[in-house]
Amino acid sequence: MTDHGDEETPRSAREERAVTSAEAEGLFGEARSELLALSDDWAARQAAYDAADAGGVAGEQRSLIQDAARRFARNKAAMTGLVLVTIYVLLAIFVPIIQGTGDATGIFYDRANQGPSLDHLFGTDPQGKDEWLRAWLGARISLSIAFVVSLVILIVGITYGSISGYFGGLIDSGMMRFLDALYGLPYLPFAIIIVTVLSNRLPDAPPIAYMVPALSITAWFTSARIMRGQMLSLKENEYVESARASGAKPSRIVTRHVLPNTIGVMVVVIFLEVPNAILGEAFLSFLGLGVQPPDSSWGVLAQNGYTYIDAEPHLIWVPALLIASTVLAAISVADGLRDAFDPRGREN
Repeated sequence: MTDHGDEETPRSAREERAVTSAEAEGLFGEARSELLALSDDWAARQAAYDAADAGGVAGEQRSLIQDAARRFARNKAAMTGLVLVTIYVLLAIFVPIIQGTGDATGIFYDRANQGPSLDHLFGTDPQGKDEWLRAWLGARISLSIAFVVSLVILIVGITYGSISGYFGGLIDSGMMRFLDALYGLPYLPFAIIIVTVLSNRLPDAPPIAYMVPALSITAWFTSARIMRGQMLSLKENEYVESARASGAKPSRIVTRHVLPNTIGVMVVVIFLEVPNAILGEAFLSFLGLGVQPPDSSWGVLAQNGYTYIDAEPHLIWVPALLIASTVLAAISVADGLRDAFDPRGREN
């Protein structure tokens, strides 16, 4: 009996060990399945995050410009402004080419003072000139002056602000004190003086030759301050320190490492200065100090319309609406560009 009992005990132990081993294998399999599921879920989450961070397409990488363009395209007000400015530019280019300039420069008393119609969309003036054609001939001069003035302001401001901000110290202090002194110059009176002197000295020059210096000579101060602030911030970055330690010249450091990182600010400055230049040109031309007939600009049209504001109100409404819509469109584009290149600024 004893021997039989001794034989049963080891057999039960072996069975228990067998059962325990089977359970362990099952638990190991379940744990492995759970780990695989967690791993797959983590991989899916990471892929979704990467896709969202890259712009919605898995594996796609976007540059700063592409990312800014994507954010800008989502801004309806900015896109509307950009489309409007683009339409005006295209009309200014192609309408005079298609229609010719005869209806805008000749005298046709038989159709004088006509209101807007299918034949003359913006009506005619007291000399029978087509206001539609004159409006887009004027847009050529007004928009050209505005964009050239913005570029001049940007170039001068970038140069002055970059030198001041990069070198710092006494150079920065002296340049900024000089800029503070220039801030005392009144914008419009100084512009009137400049445009009067240059137009008298250059009577046969195109309007852009004397309007650009007059409108930009005191308007670059703000862009210089903005660029100085950007330079003071960016020159402390590690890649700039590395370039300086490797013996790179200041001009190379600024042009290769700093200025590319200020492209967003520069684009915004251009579109912020466009409205000021348009209004400045319109104001000077309205006073008879800017663009002079037979040349046409929106300011000239406004001055001519003001003369006949009671009898022919459409002559003043056309240039007024064109100026106002262009200014608002340029401001919307500038705001959209600012938010696109620096989305944190919108939250602040």
